[in-house]
Amino acid sequence: MSLLANRLLLILFAVALATVGVLLVRDGAGPDRDPETLAGTSSVRVTVTEVVDGDTVVIDTGAHVRLIGIDTPEREECGYRAASDALRTLVEGRRITLVNPESVQDEDSYGRLLRYVDRSGHDAGHDLLRTGLAVARYDSRDGYDPHPREERYRDTDRAIPSVC
Repeated sequence: MSLLANRLLLILFAVALATVGVLLVRDGAGPDRDPETLAGTSSVRVTVTEVVDGDTVVIDTGAHVRLIGIDTPEREECGYRAASDALRTLVEGRRITLVNPESVQDEDSYGRLLRYVDRSGHDAGHDLLRTGLAVARYDSRDGYDPHPREERYRDTDRAIPSVC
């Protein structure tokens, strides 16, 4: 990879981390504070022990949790490291709330729990969408179960920057 490409990746990563930091401290109504998106849900507080990638975490019970309605690049794809690092900054080693909407199946085909991951009044998946590190996917428009935040996710969705 050229020196210019490396510098562009570093700049993109720095901007993404700064944006995620701003989102964490910003006060205001987030999608997880909207009563409409919480109707028909249950939640539990847990600690994230590991971030597997930009859309999957491991919690203190050992369970793997797949964030509902978002998709981030896979290992060896452009944006993988930035998305994984951003989610790590948001939730790793921290207490979070797993939100389980009734409208979504409990687990995916890999046995991962399907949940929203909320921290400090913010939806981590939505934060990744707003920074352009994830795309809205795996919802009713893709043939999956509808989820309460999918309209907001689709409205927020940005293309993942291609600087690789």
